[in-house]
Amino acid sequence: MSLQELCVPVLGQSVNNAGIITVSSYEDFDLVTADAFVLGYLEDRNSNNGGASEAAAAIRNALYKLHSVSKSMRIYDLGDCKLGATIAESYANLKDCVSQLMIYGKPILIFGGTQEAVCAVADHGFHRIAYPAVCFVDARVDWESETTDFSNTNYLSRLHLEHPRARVLHVASQEYLSSREAFLWLNEHNFGLLRLGECNSSVSLAEPLIRDAQIVSFDMGSVRYSDNPAGQNVNGLYSEFACQCAWYAGYSPRMNLFCLSEYNPSNDMDSISAQLSAQVLWHALDGISQRKNETMDFEDETYQKRYLKHPMFPQDICFYQSLVSQTMWVEIPIGTTGKKRIVPCHSTDYEQFRNGIVPELWMTEFRRLATL
Repeated sequence: MSLQELCVPVLGQSVNNAGIITVSSYEDFDLVTADAFVLGYLEDRNSNNGGASEAAAAIRNALYKLHSVSKSMRIYDLGDCKLGATIAESYANLKDCVSQLMIYGKPILIFGGTQEAVCAVADHGFHRIAYPAVCFVDARVDWESETTDFSNTNYLSRLHLEHPRARVLHVASQEYLSSREAFLWLNEHNFGLLRLGECNSSVSLAEPLIRDAQIVSFDMGSVRYSDNPAGQNVNGLYSEFACQCAWYAGYSPRMNLFCLSEYNPSNDMDSISAQLSAQVLWHALDGISQRKNETMDFEDETYQKRYLKHPMFPQDICFYQSLVSQTMWVEIPIGTTGKKRIVPCHSTDYEQFRNGIVPELWMTEFRRLATL
């Protein structure tokens, strides 16, 4: 089906301070000029969060009241992806929408609905990447051992089954909200984990994990109740840190899909959570507007190389620092194959390595790559 058939356009937005362009024709000559796409999503039937189907309208209403992002950009609102007669049809509609939008090579921001939808778009989000990665900003590790059910609380097994090469990164997890088995599953697969306490003590630690991902999935339930009453999570991220994580996602040169989910208007108080959801989305858009024109070719003159020795490794370890964005990357050797994988790192990681300490997140990736 065409985008015209898959989407319901936005109608009757009385306020548009953000300068967002509402799309109704869905013609190629219109879409090709976009800098970013936003798309509402309505499915919540495969979840324990009935009411999230109404999220897109509430978030959009709050988003349009915000003013424009830092740098001028053309944000195209495609409306809402049509709800299918069945859950599977809704997933298929979303997958088809993303497939057609990917040809434009611009970031796509999906908002509303529930989080398991990330499985429907992963094929296109990873877009034939050699080393794909997905980052979840989520209070709960959505994996369960005692059921084969697929839902918004148990989709990680399916994602891993369908994309076994994908690196799963988890930010802002709260140990008491997930089973011990869920954390063991992450550990057994050598996936990256940054707990809530670490994130709230220094949110910049989340940046390298987010920067490695082509898909960033943001669960609004990761934000604490006092800032996000609809989330009903007593503990969680501070609202400003949630917005910072979204900005990191937008700024990342690798991110092409941002999914904001699990906001439920029926639990909201004075539309506080709708406003916060819109601000999270706004920060992702602002990050996109601030992106640097990085080549991502680590051999060109825009990257400064630094080599360090370590007794654990037979070869020197190469660090790269972008002279454009100042971000740092590290080259991880893959056994004796001669291949390498370059992953984002924090400046403190570099300093630790200089002092002989190998950061644990690197070690998980060393071990994971050895199994591929």
